[in-house]
Amino acid sequence: MANRHDPAIKVTDSNQAIAYLKEGNERFVSGKLMPKDFYAESLKAVAPQQSPFAAVLTCSDSRTPPEIYFDQGIGNIFVCRNAGNFADETACGSIDFAAGVLGVKVVVVVGHNQCGAVVNAAKGTDGLPPELTSVLAQIKKNFPSLSEAEITGACQDGTAVKANVMASVEKIKNLALVKKTGIPVLGAYYDVGTGKVTWY
Repeated sequence: MANRHDPAIKVTDSNQAIAYLKEGNERFVSGKLMPKDFYAESLKAVAPQQSPFAAVLTCSDSRTPPEIYFDQGIGNIFVCRNAGNFADETACGSIDFAAGVLGVKVVVVVGHNQCGAVVNAAKGTDGLPPELTSVLAQIKKNFPSLSEAEITGACQDGTAVKANVMASVEKIKNLALVKKTGIPVLGAYYDVGTGKVTWY
């Protein structure tokens, strides 16, 4: 199993980038994390410029930090986070920049169970602040209308979460610089209870 990526070394292969993420999550789940005593050296390596090998769009939920569950260090992952991990204008612009300028070799959209944004988008947005209502309305477009009886099941088994993730994956695939580079755009599901990432 490969070690966590040294941020001073540029990754040039998408398969290697994906392997770093998958192996990092295996370490996280097994409790065999890489030592953190190299952070001071990492700061020196990335201070002049950054060369992340992956871009990750994930939820703002405090239980879902990708640098931790992928067991990566400073400078390795370009992260975009918002409520519901959906590809809004800011996320899309950031990811296109990561692909075309920073040279990431893979983009991953990660959803998760117990996602409050997906649950509330499914249930409805009555009584919520207008800023949040706007966000949830955009997420709601990413999966079919659900009846009250279907909401709990769809959110527990990941149906709505997966639909939301894959809608963002398809949108990101069509960004100008992502298409130009030809890098893979993948979807994944994070379990907040086990720490395991399942790849779609």
